[in-house]
Amino acid sequence: MSRTRGTTGTEHSGGLPRRALLKGVAWTLPAIAVVAAAPVAAATGTVPNDEANYYWDAESVGTYTKVEAAQSGLSGTFSTQISYRANPWTNPPADATLQVIVTFTQDVTIVPPAGWTLVGSATGQTFVFQRTPAGFGGALSFNFTGTVAGPVTATPTMSLINGGSATWSSLSEPGSAVLVA
Repeated sequence: MSRTRGTTGTEHSGGLPRRALLKGVAWTLPAIAVVAAAPVAAATGTVPNDEANYYWDAESVGTYTKVEAAQSGLSGTFSTQISYRANPWTNPPADATLQVIVTFTQDVTIVPPAGWTLVGSATGQTFVFQRTPAGFGGALSFNFTGTVAGPVTATPTMSLINGGSATWSSLSEPGSAVLVA
């Protein structure tokens, strides 16, 4: 036997009674509100490139990382561009340090770039560059010499030290070239 809706509007055919449904919604809403608020509290750190305060800005060829080989000498150039944005606008964090780590697939020797501090050796596969203050980001470009002719890939990652609530891109896009002896 099925119930039919009466004139009071409190009965319906099958399913949950309206009061039980409303009671369930009332208990669920606070839990949904807590879950929805969690990402706001976790707004510092790495986020997708299109949401980050500090983000990889496309090079002229439409990529974020560019590695170009010279015509000879096992040498090449690495370049990338980091920019800053905020909506609503706030100035970049005054005492923050922008850090970029570039990892190559073979040992290389680099010529440290102007405007950035190289932390560690100029020879190896992994290089740490810092810029203080982080400001509006900027170009990171340097020459390198490899050890073996053939393909070489460089992959940068970024982070922000003492950046407060500012965010940075989690994107890590490699660039590749073929070194010629």
